[in-house]
Amino acid sequence: MQTLQVILILAVFLGGVVLMMTKKLPAILALPCMGILIAAVAGVPFMSSDAKAQTITKFVLASGAGKLSSTIIVTIFGAIFARVIQTEGIADAIIRKAAELAGDKSVLIALALTAAIAVIFTAMSGAGPVIMVSQIAIPLMLSAGIGPVIAASLVLMGLNIGLLFNVSQYQLYVDTIGMDMNVIKTSSIAMGIICIIVTAAYILLNVNRKKGTASWAMKVDGTKSSKLNPAAMFMPLLPVVLVFFLKWDADTSLLIAILVTALITKPLQIVHDISSSVVEGIKDISGVIALMMGIGILLNGVSAEATSSLMKPLIGAILPSNPVIYVILFTVLSPLALYRGPLNMYGLGSGLANIFLQAGSLSASAVGMALRSTSVVQCVSDPTNTQNVIVADYAKVDVNEILKSTLPYTMAMALGILVYSAVVLF
Repeated sequence: MQTLQVILILAVFLGGVVLMMTKKLPAILALPCMGILIAAVAGVPFMSSDAKAQTITKFVLASGAGKLSSTIIVTIFGAIFARVIQTEGIADAIIRKAAELAGDKSVLIALALTAAIAVIFTAMSGAGPVIMVSQIAIPLMLSAGIGPVIAASLVLMGLNIGLLFNVSQYQLYVDTIGMDMNVIKTSSIAMGIICIIVTAAYILLNVNRKKGTASWAMKVDGTKSSKLNPAAMFMPLLPVVLVFFLKWDADTSLLIAILVTALITKPLQIVHDISSSVVEGIKDISGVIALMMGIGILLNGVSAEATSSLMKPLIGAILPSNPVIYVILFTVLSPLALYRGPLNMYGLGSGLANIFLQAGSLSASAVGMALRSTSVVQCVSDPTNTQNVIVADYAKVDVNEILKSTLPYTMAMALGILVYSAVVLF
């Protein structure tokens, strides 16, 4: 009977992968459905008169939906801060200043704009900021003689580096895997260095070294940027400084950053700007919040005692206990983070990570870093990402061309991160 249950649970996982990869069922619906089905197959009762019993209604659905509440709160604050940055024209100013300083040399322009995009995404995430950055940065790169696929790829690589230092992204690993926040912060620095080195190599190997002719990309409405307080251009880095150097928690850092940014840009409009940013920021991430609720339901479905007792022997036999095998295995499997695959933290990866932990052969840090290493592959190379579709559209290229161009480099990033993890954290 137990063997049949394990087979059925694996079938549910595989079915979920297929449905999400083929876009038959979005992750926002697939994940909670999988959590419920896995718990049901494992023998978790639907309801029970015993208040202490784990049930589908109480443990999987009710508790699962709120499991990532801390992550959701930090994500909301991050979205509000991103809206303030966007509304005040800070991101626009950073990109234009980077292009101005780089002059007309294509390699310098590529380096400067990628760095500027990275700075912007330490504070922002989501489709809106990607659209805003793409409509400015991609025309500048194209005018400098940088190929369309390369330009689109560099926007994504800059975004990836920035998100490694975006403090609103960290809480997910604490809530789902139980990673220590200090480990997340120190490993983020190492990950950032690795990704910067690989991105610089990508630029040097792919960007035409001839001079180009820089041109300015105007805003969509055709208006010029208003005069901006120079200090405002450093505001995307404020939460990073508060979290990494002053050791503040992410939500407090983001709240302070929201207030300070609004004060130094348009102090007379602070009430209007912050209130509108709250409304628009929450709108921006409404889908993400629903996805996180689904992830929580999946997590409780796979972490239920009945499920974990079934899966521990199988997962324990598969997981590596040797650091060399750990590096090789997760590097080779890193493309499984694409297409909402099983190593995608915003797909099945969160559920699998929990099973990995229950098997007991890997620490929370080792499991978390394995998923963080594959996240760089997903962030830059995944054709199903909204950001990939957006930049491909602005660059007028096929999104799969971005995958072909970047995958060897993102796998190299994953390899470097896993080597670091094996040496320092395994």
